[in-house]
Parts: sequence; C-alpha cells; structure tokens
Amino acid sequence: MKSSYRSLIASRLLIPMILMFAGSALASGAAETVIYSFQDGGDGAHPLAGLVADHGNLYGTTSNGGGGPCTGGCGTVFQLTPSQGDTWTETLLYTFQGGNDGVAPEASLIFDAAGNLYGTTVVGGSAGVGTVFQLAPQGGSWVETVLYNFTGGSDGAYPVAPLVFDTVGNLYGTTLFGGPRNAGVVFRLAPPAQQGGAWTETVLHTFGLGNDGIDPMAGLILDKRGALYGTTYDGLVFKLTPPAPGHTTWTERVLYRFTGGGNNGSEPCSLIAGRNGVLYGTTNLGGSHANAGTVFQLTPAPSGKWTEATLYSFTGGTDGGLACGRLVADRAGNLYGTTSGNGQNIPGTVFQLTPPAQQGGVWTETTLHDFAGGQDGLSPAGGVIFGKGGALYGTTAAGGLPGGGTVYQVVP
Repeated sequence: MKSSYRSLIASRLLIPMILMFAGSALASGAAETVIYSFQDGGDGAHPLAGLVADHGNLYGTTSNGGGGPCTGGCGTVFQLTPSQGDTWTETLLYTFQGGNDGVAPEASLIFDAAGNLYGTTVVGGSAGVGTVFQLAPQGGSWVETVLYNFTGGSDGAYPVAPLVFDTVGNLYGTTLFGGPRNAGVVFRLAPPAQQGGAWTETVLHTFGLGNDGIDPMAGLILDKRGALYGTTYDGLVFKLTPPAPGHTTWTERVLYRFTGGGNNGSEPCSLIAGRNGVLYGTTNLGGSHANAGTVFQLTPAPSGKWTEATLYSFTGGTDGGLACGRLVADRAGNLYGTTSGNGQNIPGTVFQLTPPAQQGGVWTETTLHDFAGGQDGLSPAGGVIFGKGGALYGTTAAGGLPGGGTVYQVVP
C-alpha cells in the first residue's frame, strides 16, 4: 500500500492537471457564493490549501498558475479584498518563479504579529525538494525571502503541511519524506539572533526508525507546554515532548493507532485541539461506510491513556468522503469541515457536525453545501475558516467558470 501511496504523492508533486467534471448547475443546500474564480493562468490556479484572514481580507496560495517556467505555472500567494456588494478583488502578492524561491505552495499560510506571511513550497528551492518562505509587506509590495531550503537528506524533503509558531518566534513543521529512512521529519526553524542572519533548522524527530510512523501529513498542534501533536499516513496520532533542561532529545509517544477496521478510520490527515485537551481530526479513508473516511475524537484520561471515538463515518454519498481538510469549531462545539469527494464523481461537500444534547448521544451530520462540480467548484480539499458573521470561507482545487478553482463562502 505504501508504494502505491508514494506513487500518488509523487504524481502530485509533479503538479498534474486536475480532472474536471462537466456539470455546470449549482448545488442546493446552504447559501454558497463563489467570491472568486481563478482564470487558470496569471492570477493563479488550483488552490489546494485553506485560507487565512486578517481584518476582512483573505489570503491563500495556488499550487499552479502565475507564470514561471513550470508547466501550468509555478504557483502564487494571493489576497482577496472585499469591496462593494458581493465583489472581491484579487491581488497577487507573489508569483513563484520556479527556481530557488520554490514551486507549488500547497499548505495554508500563517501570520506573525508584524503581519508577515509564512508558508512552504512542496518542491523547488536550491535542491528541488521544497522551501520555507516569508512574505513581508514593504512599500506597497510584498517581498519573498526563502528562510530554508530543504536538501532531501536528513533535514527532510517535501513540506506539505502548514507551519506553526511558538511564543519566541520559532517555526515548527513536518516534511512528508526525507530523513534517514525517507519517511519524513519534524523540524524547528529558529530565527537569527541578528537581523539579516540565517534561520537554523533542527530536526526534532525522524520517522521510520521503528513503530513511530511514516510520512507525517497533518499540520502540527503546539500546546502551552511546548509539546507537538501530529499524524502520520500509516495511522498514528503522536505527541512530541520537548527535552528536559540540560537535554536535547525530544520524546515521541504514540497516542493512538488507527486500524481501518470496523468503524475505525485510516490515514489520519488533519488534527485540531478542542477543549480540555481533547483532539479532533479526520481520516481520509476507513470508517463503517464504503471506506469514505471519518471524523474522530481523542480524549485523554488521568491515567495517561487516550480513548478514540468515531464521531461520524462518511457514507460516500451526498455527505461526501475523503475528509482531509482541517476542521474548525464554533463556541457551541459544532465542527465544520470539507470532503473532497468520494472517488465516484462526487465533487465534495461542506459539512457541519453537531454534538449530542446528552452525553453518550450521537453526533449529527448536516451537509451545508454539496458541490456540483461546475461554477460552484470542485474538490474543496483545504477545509474552511470562519469569517465575519459566522460565514465559512474555503477554496476548491478546480471548478469555477474557467476551471482553475474558486474561493467560496457558505453561510450555515
């Protein structure tokens, strides 16, 4: 199975054209509005990541488009600004050129306190296996700086997941491959002591050396004590604990192993922190219906053991399947996310999971929007974020009027 998975990832790293559906009718459900359709060219194309927002603007990446020597374009970073009515204006903040600056930004961006953006490119850079970059606003434009070029050796290769900051300005992330067993790493990037200096990469954990997992997929979670949480393709949810004073080794602990049997999921690919130390996430496959994926909950006990509960198994029908987009939660405890399809020409959904009124009850799934694969978009792989008034915003990797993907709004 791993060889077929790696072949799939390898084809994704070559940035293939995305298969389009012929449908053009808008799907019914909650109110969905396409606020921008990419033209599959100079403005970017095929956004695979979710969005981030400041005080009203939306920011994201496209894995293709924008120009450069890459087939279909090397990718972009964009901003969407609301104007009168339902109109949004796109501004390209940066167009990747296919060299040392990187190629194919596929992960969501993050902000620092100064308003700079940070992200990764899956390929490109000096060794061709990915970069970590910063975009800084300067004099009305944005300047890109590559903070780190991965070499494909012990430092990792192909960073596909988002980054996370700690309180002192270090960046943490994962690479899908690289390391001694080519099974991925968890890394830290420390900022320079003086302005203009180089960022320093430290590998905190190397996968594939035992039963510790292979190919970390989800963006990391950083807790108040500095511990990191993540997932691996082969079914693990892990915790990395920082070293005690005077030591240098981070300690990995496996919190849960997915088996794919029964209603258990497989290939966990997103993770968020909930209340009281609870973790929520999604699995790409597994579950009790058609191997279409799940939403799960992991709850810690005073004994240190973690208990997994499958909150919902997707059926692969109108509720969708392949739920790898990052979840978000509202104050009432509802979870919101996306499915990118079901493998049977279903273009994906935006869903809501409502917790039971009484403990031990069943969570209720509501499909907020069922994509038709035409003007409204196709394959919303990046999850959703909240905007003003409780609206949800996300991207579709394809679809829209020209077919290069969309940015959409769904009002629950």
